[in-house]
Amino acid sequence: MKYKYVFFDWGYTLISKFKNVDNEINSILSKYNLVWNDIFKKWKNYQILNSLGKISEREIYEELSLILNISKEDLEKIDMLLLNSHILDDETKSIITKLYEKGYYLGIISNNSIRNVNYILEREDIKKYFKKIIISEEVGERKPNIKVYVKAFEDIPKNEYSKIAFVSDELLEDLSGAKILGMDTIWFDQNIENKWKKKEEILIEPDYIIKSMDEILDIV
Repeated sequence: MKYKYVFFDWGYTLISKFKNVDNEINSILSKYNLVWNDIFKKWKNYQILNSLGKISEREIYEELSLILNISKEDLEKIDMLLLNSHILDDETKSIITKLYEKGYYLGIISNNSIRNVNYILEREDIKKYFKKIIISEEVGERKPNIKVYVKAFEDIPKNEYSKIAFVSDELLEDLSGAKILGMDTIWFDQNIENKWKKKEEILIEPDYIIKSMDEILDIV
């Protein structure tokens, strides 16, 4: 095996698809004469603070309720709709299982909240495959801050960093930090652009580019 360790980003990598729940959210917001696009930017900013451990989900509901005059109960419903929109597709689940069975040390490094990641891992029954799960909320920093990677690789000798492959859809936010530490990078390029994710210019060159998750098996 060329690599011993394979680490994955979370959103748009392990969780590569999302169900569109805009209509359901708009149905909740209709009684407030609002639509999802009216509150999305505030919601996204709060999610970033949440991923840094600066604010809890409950505090988000409380603050947005005051700012937007929306009930905390309805904000929690919106949050759960978004959380349940995360899709782990069959191909990705199969790849994870195969890598685990081949003996790879598998890990996750996510700019997200502990609640969100654990909820999906347990729902999909895949937490058992990962030896290391590092979430920005518990570190108090987001990728590409080196502290996040150092925490993720604390059980790996530094002379084996070259045996780590890190898979992510984000070049600058994720793979730049991995490059600095000397590991190989696999860019999962799905050519996605939406309000959650913007297309990137290739300012750093990944070691590999994949268009589907099953290509990983040919690399590692």
